[in-house]
Parts: sequence; structure tokens; C-alpha cells
Amino acid sequence: MTNETLIEELKNYEDKWVALLEPEKKVVGSGNDASEAKQDAERKGYRDFILLKVLPFRMGYVPVV
Repeated sequence: MTNETLIEELKNYEDKWVALLEPEKKVVGSGNDASEAKQDAERKGYRDFILLKVLPFRMGYVPVV
């Protein structure tokens, strides 16, 4: 999956948590919090994923160091 395709896919999960397979860039679980996303992915048989909060796309963010 390309970065552009991943961004389009993540639009379906705006303001949610997702479980993501990193090399494949594939969403394998989702939920309102990290725990729900983790449980969703594990129910589907996935064990090695990262958790990511999908921020709203209509806002800009500036990281603070």
C-alpha cells in the first residue's frame, strides 16, 4: 500500500485509534481508544502491530518539543 492509499484509508478512522501492520501499512483493527483497537486486531488473529491515533484531518498540528 502506498502512503497516499494509506492516507485515504485512514480517513475512514478519523479521530479513532487503529492497529496498523507496519510493513504492509494495513489497518487491522480500530476503536474509540487504544485498548479497543488492540482487542479488535487480536480478535482477528493479529499480534504484531502498532497502535496509532488518527487525528482529525480538518485541523493542523504543531509538535511541541
